Amino acid sequence: MQKAIILLLGAYLNFINLVSKRIGGRHAFLLFCYPFPVKLKPSQAKFLETSKQSFIQFEGKKIACFSWGSGPQTILCLHGWQSQSYRWKKFVEAFDKEKYTVIAIDAPAHGKSEGQIFNVPIYARLIELLLETYSVTYILAHSLGAFATMCLFYEKPELAVKKVALLGTPGEATEFVDEYARVLKTLPRVKANLKSYFAEYAGLDPSYYSTIRFAPSQTSQALIIHDTGDKEAPYAHAVRVNQLWPNSELITTNGLGHKLRDISVVNDVVRFLD
Repeated sequence: MQKAIILLLGAYLNFINLVSKRIGGRHAFLLFCYPFPVKLKPSQAKFLETSKQSFIQFEGKKIACFSWGSGPQTILCLHGWQSQSYRWKKFVEAFDKEKYTVIAIDAPAHGKSEGQIFNVPIYARLIELLLETYSVTYILAHSLGAFATMCLFYEKPELAVKKVALLGTPGEATEFVDEYARVLKTLPRVKANLKSYFAEYAGLDPSYYSTIRFAPSQTSQALIIHDTGDKEAPYAHAVRVNQLWPNSELITTNGLGHKLRDISVVNDVVRFLD
């Protein structure tokens, strides 16, 4: 069923991009930025019920926020693509609730938050709002959350927090575009039109969004955790980011993949923030 849907989407994009460059580029872009909803399991929802839940307004949409603990130091947790706040469960359980206040959010178009599209520029703007709303001491981010954090602090270094722990950080936005075109089996014009529309939408070419570009100017102390077998965000990018980031530490894992779900990762993050 999933393969059939992918083939139909690819065929549609190939057709519409023959008809109109701009409309085709827009449709390719919107699909590129559309995360398919992931339904929470009852056990996951039960964990989130242990938090203090609230909503903040962001660009006309409600963003779900979950908070644990009452400590003076605030950790902001930022999940990745097609994820949600439950992914931080083991971390929340490990943090000292008298030392930390842990805040996790569902990104736009994810979990309990409103919205339909999601991308790095949107996430960076949301992170900026969260930094204005909460007195954030540290950031813990995975995948696209890590990417957007680096992007924001590259563009607005005055907002950088003291420490950031980044898990499975992607390298180049262009790699996502290439993978998108490969999976959907689209013609070259589809990718070209998507990039053109993206540049119109963001005011920047997709190639601008690069952690290799962002790394040298980062001022936060960083812990970078990455798996050698990460198929979604190649390990080589983490090595290069670590080399370019002035005050960073790289921890390499094996066999954990992109999600990095292991208690050793939790322990490394707790040690780093402590």
